This record gives sequence, C-alpha cells and structure tokens, in this order.
Amino acid sequence: MQRFVTLVCALAVLGLASLVFAETRSVEIDLSATTGRPIPVSIDLLTLRNHIGAEFPMDWSSLRVLVGGESVPYQIDDLDGNGRISAGDELAFLASGRAVIEIDDAPGDAPAFQSAFRLEGDDPVVVRSLETPGFVVEVPQHGLTRIVGYGDTEGLLANEIGILRFSGYPESTYWADGQLGPHEEYTNLEAGGMRHIGTRVLDPGPARVAVVAEYASDRFVGLTQRLVTRIYASGDIEISNDVALRGYSDIMKLQSMATGVMSQADPESLHLMPIFRRLIWADQLEVTAEAYFAERDAVTTVDGTPFLAFRADDNLNPLYWGATYIFASAEPWRANYSENLGIGVAELAFETPAIADDYDAWLSGSTWVFESQEFRTGVFKWTAGEFETYEATASVTPSEANHYVPGDGMRFHVTYSVFDAPSAEDAIRYARDRQAEIASATLE
Repeated sequence: MQRFVTLVCALAVLGLASLVFAETRSVEIDLSATTGRPIPVSIDLLTLRNHIGAEFPMDWSSLRVLVGGESVPYQIDDLDGNGRISAGDELAFLASGRAVIEIDDAPGDAPAFQSAFRLEGDDPVVVRSLETPGFVVEVPQHGLTRIVGYGDTEGLLANEIGILRFSGYPESTYWADGQLGPHEEYTNLEAGGMRHIGTRVLDPGPARVAVVAEYASDRFVGLTQRLVTRIYASGDIEISNDVALRGYSDIMKLQSMATGVMSQADPESLHLMPIFRRLIWADQLEVTAEAYFAERDAVTTVDGTPFLAFRADDNLNPLYWGATYIFASAEPWRANYSENLGIGVAELAFETPAIADDYDAWLSGSTWVFESQEFRTGVFKWTAGEFETYEATASVTPSEANHYVPGDGMRFHVTYSVFDAPSAEDAIRYARDRQAEIASATLE
C-alpha cells in the first residue's frame, strides 16, 4: 500500500512538473480599431508557425486567443481538405483591438465554441449571421457568393463575388511563329469559360463560414482558379482569389470582380472612392485626376480630403470608350452606397499596389475598371487608338498580351464589407477607416 501511494505521489509530481515547465510562446497583432465593429482576423497556420518558431513543438490543442486580456472564440478551418491540421489551414477570429495568440508545447483542453451562424438549404446554402442582424449570404453550387440581406433590407446587395473575367488567345503559337490566333473572352459562368470542379462549404464556427471553390479552364489549358470565400459574422466577406497558370498563356484580361453592387437594391446608389493616383485619361489631358472628375461634378470633400462621389449608373461622359473609369490605379477601397436605404457595400484592399513609372509595366499589372456596374480588378491590356493621339501615351505598346509561362499567377485579396451610414460623407469615413482596420489585421 505504501509503495502504491508513493508511486501515485511521484506521478503527481511529474504531472505538476510538466505543467510548470511547459513553454508558452505568443505573437501579437496590433489592430487599428476605430469603427467600433469587430475586425476579422485570418492567419494561415504556416505563417503562424513561422512567427512562433518552426523549431517550437507547439501543440494546437493549447491554442488561445486573447483580446484585451480576455479569451475570445476562434476556429481553425481545414481549407486544404486533408482532414487534419496542416500548413494550408487557417486560424480565424474576430477582435476589437490588439490580439495575442498564445500556444504551448504541451497539450491543452481544446475549447468548443458556439457557431455564430445558421445554415439552411443545399443550392444555394443560405448563411445567416446570428451576430449581425439581417446579414444573409447565399452560396450557390457554383461557389460565387451573393449578399442578399442586411439589417431590414432584403434583396441583392452584391452578386458573383470573386467571379473571374479572362480573355486572350487560347490557340496562340506566338513563340513559334509570332501568331496569336483568335481572341476569346469568358467568365466563370459562360459556356467554355471555367469548368467548375467543386465547392465545399465548411462547418460554421464562432467567427465565420469558409467556402472553397475550384475551377479550371479547358480552353486556356493550365489556367486554374481557387476561390476561398470567408463569410464573417461581422458582416464582412473576405476572399482570396488565386489564379494559377500551369501552361503557356497569352492573356489580355485577367480580372477578379463583384457584380451588381447595390445597383439592384437601389438604382440611385452612389459610387464612392479616393481620388485616383493615376488615371490615363487625366494624363492624356495633362490635368490631375481630381480635376478630371471635378469637371464632371464628381468630387466631394470629407474632413478636408477630396473623394469621388457620383451616381453609380452615370458613366460621367468618359474621354473615350464607355466605362466610367478604366486605365486607372487600384486604390485602397471603393464602395457603392444607397442614401435611400442608408446602407452600402465597400470593397477593401489588404494591399494597395505601387504604380510603376513605365506605362507598359503598370498596365501589365493590376488596375481598376468600373463598367456595367461591375467592380473589376486586374490585368486589362487593350489600348485604344486614342493612345497614339496623346503625347502622354504615344509610346505605350498597343494591345500587347501578357505572355505568361508555367508557374505564373495572380492573387486577388479583398474584403467586401456591408455597412450602415446615414450619409455619403459617413459612408466615405466608414470605408476609409474600415480598410485601415482590415489591412492592419496581419502578421508582419
């Protein structure tokens, strides 16, 4: 009996020692919190592991997330679908300020958190937030989500989030004989465009519902798309739209889009955004972008800073072609806002691309287009005959395709945020501040 008691005591001491000597490591995310809304945070586990230390034998069951010193709910989503925690998965939570992620090298009691959503149906899957009143998102079988409700408003607020528009020369023999062949243009939903491989709607958690959709093009052999959509209980939808090219492709357009942003809910919606850093129409006229839009009565001032504000269905008498703007720099945010409904949807960038001095290099990268009520971001290589007319663009190589080789690709990473605002000025303030919050939610 004495020997048994001694053994039990020894084991207890060893157990206490293991607790005493367990090592904890942590990383901090210093969020910029100004809007009063919870900020979505998403970190892939490879990035988190690298910040913690790849040599540290972390145990995922001991993970904790603290905001203001208090534990907050979190989830780990199996984005790569391999059924286990791995580098391709993501940690997600909502935070109202500086967040600390802690993890030990010893097992812990992995907590269970309540879901912040109710899911209904199969096609579409209807995702209802239990935290943000009236926030409803539909996930059709093809994987391109749409926002169909917010607050007291029911109706289409944004459609086909993450749809891809791409064009080029699928029969090109450019490197053999300099011939491009016939030009073709598609979106995901057009015959001959992207073949839908599959859509997975992951289990809802305390922060979000993740959707993984994959596509491949049969005409542009080797062009694939992986769209991960993260629907947050806060009224935000984060997407990462990864386009890979595993074969040679001559591409003229490669754009990630959202369609019908507020236009069906209110045809009188306003388009709001910062002043462009570069607008080719303004350069051709030898004026600033602000002067170009001021002449069209499309500039407003908020807190001493000029912004663009105009009816989204007004193309503002463009210098040429029919788009409201094109050949324009990608900026931190843009939004469509309904004064009648008091709500809007903002597109918020995680990063704002630098502007190359060389026009050819700049046009080969990511620019903005607003046309047919579509928010378009990405490559647009068509040039107009008017380029030769103006000195500023006379040297631009006309309509030259981007020549992609195996291993090339593009990533589009943005958040679509639904919001309330009593005025266009307040809508601008929200979009400006929310973009700063979203962009701050990263591990440097």
